[in-house]
Amino acid sequence: MDKVSFVNKISILMKATSDDANPIQGYLYQEVNKITFESDGYRESTLEFLVDRLNKQSCHVKFKVLKLLKFIVENGPSEFRLGLMKNSHGIREATKYSGPEDPLHGNVPNKAVRRIAQELSQLLFDTEVKQSPQKQQERSERDKSRITGLGNANVSPKGSMQGFGNSPTKTKSSFMNKLTKFATGFQDRTKEQQAAILSSIESYGDYKPPPLPVVYDEMAAPQQKEKEVKSHEGEKQVKPIQHIPGKVGGGWDDEDEETGNQTTSVSSQDGDTVFDGTDHADSWCEEENLVEQTLASSDDTLLTVGEIRQFISSCQNLNCEKVIELLNIQLKSTNQCVVLKSLLLIEYLVNTGLVNCDFICKTCQNQLLQLSTEESSVSSTKANKILLCFEKLLNIRLLPKDDTQLMLMED
Repeated sequence: MDKVSFVNKISILMKATSDDANPIQGYLYQEVNKITFESDGYRESTLEFLVDRLNKQSCHVKFKVLKLLKFIVENGPSEFRLGLMKNSHGIREATKYSGPEDPLHGNVPNKAVRRIAQELSQLLFDTEVKQSPQKQQERSERDKSRITGLGNANVSPKGSMQGFGNSPTKTKSSFMNKLTKFATGFQDRTKEQQAAILSSIESYGDYKPPPLPVVYDEMAAPQQKEKEVKSHEGEKQVKPIQHIPGKVGGGWDDEDEETGNQTTSVSSQDGDTVFDGTDHADSWCEEENLVEQTLASSDDTLLTVGEIRQFISSCQNLNCEKVIELLNIQLKSTNQCVVLKSLLLIEYLVNTGLVNCDFICKTCQNQLLQLSTEESSVSSTKANKILLCFEKLLNIRLLPKDDTQLMLMED
């Protein structure tokens, strides 16, 4: 009867061992394992079916059957394992399996079949294999069902009896027991010990950071001394306030104005000294090299678009105001090619907005006006064009009305 009713279970087994590359669904492991626990006939029929499926040549079928057998050996009844040991010839052949290579994965499926077959054979013939929790629970239920009474009340599940003539069984301490004992011992420590441990962790002990070396700045020291001397001199120059008869307010206001003038003069002198120091400290080598290289890049009258773009991108990393001053100096050159290139660069700087237009106008105004007065030259036309741009942007008058009208007519 079991073999007849087992036909209803074949669909589950066929689905679990289908001939495709899809993995076995997780719930099918438990379903097949439950079949082996239903009855002895179901267990034997399941074993025969899986052993027969293992003889198929498909690597996918072999791999899935071996995975199911391994799971049942680990979690199923011990009788299934004994029956599989008697019919293990298919597992031994699977350890040497070498089927045709897969067009996509190559020899990987064949290696997977051999690997799982070796693992199953080691697990199947291992005498010291540990029982799974499910098997332990099954065995404990069987032990509980045993009849307890006179003569077998003290019989332990392991079969060793305690009492007269028998030494009591000793339980071995596991790693988890030792770990729990250590944790409980750590919790039993007093608060004072925990506070001492925390304070020792947080404190630095005898550690002291090494002292930083004192660097003597030779440039800053004389300037500081000069400031101190000047401040003392300023204090000496201040005269005590005296009352002067015959003046409005007794002359007190005049004294306040004089002292204010003295303090402002001293502060202005200090500011001049600081400004002069920074001017001497700064270096404009990069700006000078940029202007010289750009103006001397080619012998042509005009610069190419690529050279102008390279110049503008280089100015973004430098002091653009200093570049304007250097270009203004180049406007005084006698070489008309250099003058025209400088005017072209100034015009592009005005259009890009890297420098304030008001600053460019104040710096280059005189030289541009001088160039605009020249007769019939390309540089004068370019200078007039730049001056007209300043007039439009700053809303000021730089050129005479006649020159402006002539420029508009030429444009």
